[in-house]
Amino acid sequence: MPFVNTWNALQNHLTVGGNIPKWTAYSGLLGGSFLITSVDLQFIEVDSPGAQKIQRAHLNDFEIVYNLWDDYNQNIVRRHEIRDLTHFSTYIIGILHWLENQLGGQLP
Repeated sequence: MPFVNTWNALQNHLTVGGNIPKWTAYSGLLGGSFLITSVDLQFIEVDSPGAQKIQRAHLNDFEIVYNLWDDYNQNIVRRHEIRDLTHFSTYIIGILHWLENQLGGQLP
């Protein structure tokens, strides 16, 4: 399915004040979480313990990770490769995994 369907699902399911667990495909749940502070048509903002300011991940950052998502989950693409493409990989990976769980195990 196209990325726009996943972006729309995020817009509809994420709520301000919601906690998203930190997660990676390799290690699973990492412990800790971050807080959704804003859901906008062009970005999602999060507040994470240890971060000095609110982090804003834009739609295009989400699309980069979305395009690698299946390969990431199969350990074909590694976490550091995604990190090199977007500074917000920790948050985007956690949010996409959270959405998969909300929707029964698969991104739209």
